[in-house]
Amino acid sequence: MMRLLVATVFFMVSAVTSAEDDNSLKALSALEKQSEPLPLSLDFHQKKQLSGLPRPLVSSGQLDISMDEIIWTTEQPQQQELTINRQGIFEQGGAESISGSDTIAQLLLAILQQDEAVLKQQFNLSVEQDCVVMVPKADALASVIEKIHSCGDDRVELVELFEQNGNTTRIELSQR
Repeated sequence: MMRLLVATVFFMVSAVTSAEDDNSLKALSALEKQSEPLPLSLDFHQKKQLSGLPRPLVSSGQLDISMDEIIWTTEQPQQQELTINRQGIFEQGGAESISGSDTIAQLLLAILQQDEAVLKQQFNLSVEQDCVVMVPKADALASVIEKIHSCGDDRVELVELFEQNGNTTRIELSQR
């Protein structure tokens, strides 16, 4: 009887693990389909909805993505250029990164460069329709970010960030 119980529990755990692995493999396959060769230049249109504000904050501009960095140029509503690399986020011409930006910079690089190894390490991955859903594994990140969507069939067309505080960011990407 004990052997039967142990075998049943083992089978149930194996089935759950197998389903999680299958979801992760599907998500990694979807990420691979979304990835494009670098360097890559894109236009973006961003809407950030802050809880408590009636209308979203809207901005647009260009992204230049390479293996080492992202140049994020906001053209509207105000001109601003940020350089994002593994050391952090830097304002145009700045020698020091924005305080505490190194973790966010590394995640942005991984998402926009479709770095599967980093994404698999930092997130539980699954697929919903044409979106890869990334749920943070680490408690520190999960306390801020609920989930991230990377959407598109043959390239990333939309990135959505859902924060724990109710704020959302929607970034639509298009070829230049």
